[in-house]
Amino acid sequence: MMADEDLAPPAIDQGDLVSPEGVQASLGDNLPGQTAMAELLRQHDGKSPRSLLGRIFGSSPLTDDTRVLFNVALGEIEVADALGALASGWVVLHSLPVSSGGSDIDHLVIGPGGVFIIATLNHSKQTVWASQRTLMVGGIRYPDIRNMEYEMGRVERLLSTAANRAVEVSAVLAVVAPKSLTVRQKHRDVEVLAANTLADWLTMRRRVLSPDDVLEIAEAAERSTTWHQGDGPVIDTSDLRARFETLRLDVTRAWRLQLIWAGVISVVAASTFLGVSYVILLSALGLWTPQ
Repeated sequence: MMADEDLAPPAIDQGDLVSPEGVQASLGDNLPGQTAMAELLRQHDGKSPRSLLGRIFGSSPLTDDTRVLFNVALGEIEVADALGALASGWVVLHSLPVSSGGSDIDHLVIGPGGVFIIATLNHSKQTVWASQRTLMVGGIRYPDIRNMEYEMGRVERLLSTAANRAVEVSAVLAVVAPKSLTVRQKHRDVEVLAANTLADWLTMRRRVLSPDDVLEIAEAAERSTTWHQGDGPVIDTSDLRARFETLRLDVTRAWRLQLIWAGVISVVAASTFLGVSYVILLSALGLWTPQ
């Protein structure tokens, strides 16, 4: 469903806000997954490189810790891609730093249907079950719904102060590619949705904000001082994106090499098994005698 083009403000192209040098000009420039990417690359740069044999045999460039951050970044990128299907009149911001301690809001969406914070859950191919206050993934309980209740209140206070008006915020937990998603009983303010349904769900919300309201709240949200005191670190988003994509390519190459070597080992093992079986059969038939 498309938003009313006559009433909707022009879409904000995030690329137009990036300075020629690629250095972050405002929070509107933030990349999806930016916080996870930065920490991932910081840890990755601090570890010893893979050996030559490791690279040949497809050893992953990721550690257990960096793999978690890598998957977090991939999940936030996938959710951002889903939000890219929203019509003009919606503003989408990513990786908003809500404190100097490194925590962030994955996505903030502002449009005719209201203001929404969206948290990404990258639990692909897992069973997800939710009720009013409970979220379970693969049978393990997670506190995400309770956390989102807190984040809604914090974002409402910060945005209302910055915009000098009351701002009501709702929340969405976006689950990336779950094996199954069951919502037994909906929370009043926190929706649990599959990531690929986000754009349609948001577009179908009842109109509560005018185009001017959307721009006013978005301008407040893009200011770093809305979320914490003092200026945050200046991040070269072009360099960060390039370094992450390089690592992503290395991870893909390693995975493909692992598949190739697994196939080679399987063929060798199968050939050896067939050869031994053939010799045993010939011996049983008296057609072959060891020398």
